[in-house]
Amino acid sequence: MYIKNSNLSPFKIRQLITEWVYNTPARACATKIRLHRNTVTWWYNRIREQIALLPDPEPFEGEVEIDESYFGQKRPWIQGTGTIDRVPIFGIKDRKTGKAWATVVEGTNHTYLIPIILKMVKPGSKIYSDGFGAYYHLKNLGYQHYVVIHEYTYVSIFNIHTNGIESFWAYTKNLFHSRKGLPRNRYQLHLKEAIFRFNNRDPLVLRSMVRKLLTKR
Repeated sequence: MYIKNSNLSPFKIRQLITEWVYNTPARACATKIRLHRNTVTWWYNRIREQIALLPDPEPFEGEVEIDESYFGQKRPWIQGTGTIDRVPIFGIKDRKTGKAWATVVEGTNHTYLIPIILKMVKPGSKIYSDGFGAYYHLKNLGYQHYVVIHEYTYVSIFNIHTNGIESFWAYTKNLFHSRKGLPRNRYQLHLKEAIFRFNNRDPLVLRSMVRKLLTKR
């Protein structure tokens, strides 16, 4: 396994990739495979940076779920409650393929989210969302829009729900929690990693894809 600009043996690189696949913390990985922690951290970041270079998927079509979520803890010196000072993220999940996509956004009102939806979801698609006001005009924009009001239920009698994208949020928040606090300017990088992991959850597939990313010349 040849990787350009690497001083590690192919065996060590294979070990390191395997530990990354299983989300082994850098400190534990370093101890396990007998490398310096800084070396492991550098390689973990190199993997993330290669993932971050991957293009966004083609626009979704068919049936998709959309939602916004907030990540991170409010810093104690920031005044106010609720979502103030947290990181807003918007996501889409394809019901047919199970694939998800998400991005950090500057805000969650319609001026931020509608342009993303227009770019990432083909007109005519069925969109499932909660009752958040930013999605109010989707029917006027050429989409079939179905809404579940979470104040009353999470699955309507017509099987309208956003459980798929909620499962992605749960997966991503659990992954981020394992990082013991992320700098705000690194959220997009780690979010791309979360998407990559979520969409390729078979460890053998994930390991193979990471190897290909690292061996590209």
